[in-house]
Amino acid sequence: MLKSRNALTYSLLTGLFLSSWTDINGIFAELPQIVLYQPESWALGANLALVTNFGNIAPFGLILFKCLSKRQFNPVPLNYIIIIIGMVSCLLLVFFWHYTIQIGSRYHSVALLSLAFFLSLLDCTSSVTFADYIQHYRQEYTSTLFLGESLTSIIPSLLAVAQGNGRIYCSNSTTTNTTIVVYETARFSISIYFLCLFFLLTLSLISFILLQWTSLGTRARSNHDKISTEESPSDNNGMKMTLSSYILFSILCVYTSGIIFGVLLSISTYVLIPYGQRIFYLGTVLSPWMLVLVWILGMIKPLVQKKFVLLFVLLGTLVFIIDLFVCVKSPCPPLIDTKIGNFLILFVWLLTYVCLGYPRLVIANYLRTYSQEAMFWFGVYVQLGALVGSVISYILIEILKVFRERSPCENVCY
Repeated sequence: MLKSRNALTYSLLTGLFLSSWTDINGIFAELPQIVLYQPESWALGANLALVTNFGNIAPFGLILFKCLSKRQFNPVPLNYIIIIIGMVSCLLLVFFWHYTIQIGSRYHSVALLSLAFFLSLLDCTSSVTFADYIQHYRQEYTSTLFLGESLTSIIPSLLAVAQGNGRIYCSNSTTTNTTIVVYETARFSISIYFLCLFFLLTLSLISFILLQWTSLGTRARSNHDKISTEESPSDNNGMKMTLSSYILFSILCVYTSGIIFGVLLSISTYVLIPYGQRIFYLGTVLSPWMLVLVWILGMIKPLVQKKFVLLFVLLGTLVFIIDLFVCVKSPCPPLIDTKIGNFLILFVWLLTYVCLGYPRLVIANYLRTYSQEAMFWFGVYVQLGALVGSVISYILIEILKVFRERSPCENVCY
């Protein structure tokens, strides 16, 4: 019975954290379908990225409030607000995602961008409040944060796959004598897709209510205060967490989060599309599953020696440099249109998530033993990294125009 109760608590916590980024990730997963109907076309992606980055004002406002008030932070009320407003926003997307307003001489997707902004305010805040919330549970439940985080990308991508989102074929135009991209009709509408996201957030709310109002959550939290007062800044294997180690791991958390949540999302088209639409499709669908693999590794080995954390980050950095090299060489990187090239770029792309994702999980397990508020700051570091990575990517892509994307049916390398 104890094992069943622990498994149920684990599932409920995962269900709660599912609401952290499901809505925003869902919008980006649906983007290939949305751009077919909106006036901005593919420029809508850059607009959405910019709007969602503005959402970082919310967690930094929370940090300011915490520092000025100097009171114990209670994440529970904010978690309710985050989930409920997220549900309402997804429900509004069902009916208003396609509404446009004329500003000057052009039409703009004001409804979609406005709702995405409100969702980004909530999701950016959830990175902090959810991380702080898991601090109140026993350490074996920490990995639920990372499992829920990975599912926020996996479930929307699976919905998009079921919808037939992004299915294309190349057709020769007899009038212009060129090859054009033709998008196939989706199996269900964009409104139905957003309705599915609404139901996912509803499930998350139910999970949170059960954790707060039943004995399941109480038992999982029951030893927290006692453990917090007795714990020294070290893990169960005696690997001490000194102040210098804390600072180093905090910097590494910002760094790894910046690449995973800021840079990789922005450069995926420049890395993968030159090797073909199928590679882009596989890379987009499989990359969230690498975060699940990271979670599995974290369940098997939640803590490793600090030198191995550094080795993983170094290896991840080297692999990430290969991704950047391909971006710079896009749309004609090495080994395009070859089987070995397709295999290598897909392997390198997925390996980047594993090599940088696993040390990030280990860092969280280290940091939570340092102080009672360590997971709050872990969430801050994650969001800071995502913001810095996104801003750097935006400058490189939209302002400096460093990278060039290859169209799916384009043959420019011959």
